[in-house]
Amino acid sequence: MSGFEQKFRIFSELCTEDYLIRYANKGLYKRSLKELDNGVTVQYTWNEASVSCQLSDGTDCTLENTLDHWECSCPADNICKHILISILYYQREHQTEDTLNQGEAASSAELEPKSGMETESRFRWMVESNLAPLIKSYSSSLIEEVLFRLRYPEQIEVLEDSLLTVRLVKQEIEVSFTEEASLAKALCKVKQTSGNMAKLEALLRYRMQQGLDDTEAISGRVHDATFSLQTVQECRSMLAGLLKTGLARLPQSYMAQLETLAIAAHSGHLPDVERSLRGIQGELQLFFNRHVRFSMQSMLDRVSKLYLALQVLEQEKVSTFKQSQLIGSFRSKYYAVPELHLYGLGADAWETRSGYRGITYYFYCFDDAEIYTYSDVRAVYYEDNQFSYTEHYGSFTPWLPNLTFRQFAGEEVEFRSVKVNEEHRLSSGEGAKLTLLPRTSVEEMNLGKYMQDIPSVLAEDARSFELFSVPKERLAMIRVARVVEHRFDKQSQNLILTMESDHGETLDLTLPYSTEWETMIKRLESGYGTGTLEHFYAFVRIEQQRIYPISFLKGPTVISLKLDTGYGRTGRVGRL
Repeated sequence: MSGFEQKFRIFSELCTEDYLIRYANKGLYKRSLKELDNGVTVQYTWNEASVSCQLSDGTDCTLENTLDHWECSCPADNICKHILISILYYQREHQTEDTLNQGEAASSAELEPKSGMETESRFRWMVESNLAPLIKSYSSSLIEEVLFRLRYPEQIEVLEDSLLTVRLVKQEIEVSFTEEASLAKALCKVKQTSGNMAKLEALLRYRMQQGLDDTEAISGRVHDATFSLQTVQECRSMLAGLLKTGLARLPQSYMAQLETLAIAAHSGHLPDVERSLRGIQGELQLFFNRHVRFSMQSMLDRVSKLYLALQVLEQEKVSTFKQSQLIGSFRSKYYAVPELHLYGLGADAWETRSGYRGITYYFYCFDDAEIYTYSDVRAVYYEDNQFSYTEHYGSFTPWLPNLTFRQFAGEEVEFRSVKVNEEHRLSSGEGAKLTLLPRTSVEEMNLGKYMQDIPSVLAEDARSFELFSVPKERLAMIRVARVVEHRFDKQSQNLILTMESDHGETLDLTLPYSTEWETMIKRLESGYGTGTLEHFYAFVRIEQQRIYPISFLKGPTVISLKLDTGYGRTGRVGRL
C-alpha cells in the first residue's frame, strides 16, 4: 500500500455518514448510495499526493485526503455526487477487511476492562490540544476579530455522534469537528473567511464551556508591540523635567517641545503617547492663558498616567498584550457582532479645543451591561467646514431611512450584524439591520453598575484610573426627586442645577456656558420647565469632580438637555 493510499484510507474512515451529509447534503448523499446500488464502480490510480478516480459512467475525479480540495470533470461548482461515490465505493471495497480486523479487536477488547470515557476521548483534543499549531494558518486580524466576538455572550448547543457539532445559536451557524485535531477538517456551511472564523469561535466557546480561557494564550498572535524606545525615553525625560521645574517657572517654549515629541511619537508608532502629549499640551495652553477652566487636578492626572506608561514601556518587562494596551492604535478597528439590544439614554453635543464638533448618542446594552455610543463628528478647523447641531440632530439615521437621530436617541432598538470597536462605539457601515422595539419605562430598567445614588457618586474617587485599559467616560444614572435650585456662577461661567434625592441628599450638576448653548442656559437658569419636574432620572458624565448632565429621563421619555432645550423645542422638559 502506497504512502498516500494509507493517508486516504484513514481519511475515508473519518468520512462517516454524518460527516458527508454535513459537508454536502442528505439528498446528494442518498443519490450517491443509489448510484452505487445500481452498479457504478470506481478505479483508483494512486499518485504522490492525490488519487485519480475513474467512474464507470465516464466521470473522472481527483481527490486528496481532505474535502477542501478536489476536482471533477462534471460541471458542478460545489461538491458533487461523483466525489461522494469515489469515497463511498472505496469504503465498501475495504469493508470486509475492516470487519475482520474489527472482529479481532473486539475479541481482544473483551479481555480488557471497559472504559466509559471511550466516546469522550475521541474529541478530547478539543480541550487538551495546544492551540498554537491549530491556529497556525490563521491571520492575526482574523484571530483578533474572534477574540473580540468572544466578549459577547453566545449560547452554544453541543451534539455528539460520529462528529462533535457546536451550534452558535444566535448566529445560527453549526460547526462539526472530527476526531482529528484540525480546524481545517472541521465542517461549516459558511465558506471562506467567515467559515474559518466560525470554526475558531466554535472551538474557543466550547473550550470556555469546559472552563478554559485562551484569551491570554493566543493574544501574542494578535498584538503588535513594535515602537520607538528612544522616543519613549525622550518623552519620559521631558516629563521628569516638567515635574522638576513646575508650572510657575515653565517657559512658553515648552509648548513647542510637546509638539515636537507628539510628532516623534506618531512616527515612532506610539499613538496613545501622542494623544496624551496633545492632551497635556491643551491643558498647558489653558494654564498659560489663565483660563478659568484650567484644572491642576486634570494636569497632574494626565502627566502621572503618561509618565507611568512610559516607564513601563521603557522597562520592557510586561507581556506583548499589555505593551499593546499602552501603545494603543492610530485607527480603531470595528468588528461585526451578531446582535445588540440597546436602550437609548440621550445625546450630548460637544466641541473640542482642537477644532472638532459632534453629537454623541448613548445607549445601554442589555447583552453585556455596558454603555455604547454612536458619534456624528466633523472637523471644523477649516474655514468652509461647518457643523449645525440642529441639522444633524434632525437628519435621518443610516440604518432606517425614516428614523431621525432625534428619535434614535430615545428608542429601544435591536441591531443585527452591527460593527463595534473596543470602546463600544457603533459603526454606521453597511450591513447592520436595525429594528425598533417597544420602549421600556426607565423606572423598570436595571442599569447595573451605572445606576447610582447621590452618596455613591460623591464618594467615588474621580482620579482613579487603570493603566492597562482603554480610558472610559465615567457615566451614571441617578434617581432625582426634584430640582431645588438653579444659579449661574459668573466667575466660572457655569450654570449650576442642584438636585435633591428622596432622602434629602443634594447634588450639583454643572452646565458650562458657551454662546452655542445660550438659549438652553437662559431657559434652565430661569427654571423654565424644571420647576414642576419631579421624580425623574438624570444621566450624567463625571469629570474632575464635576458632574455634567446629559439627559433627563422619565417613563419612556428622554430629553437631551443641550439638543432638546436649546433649539426652540419649548416646554418639552416640563412634560417629562
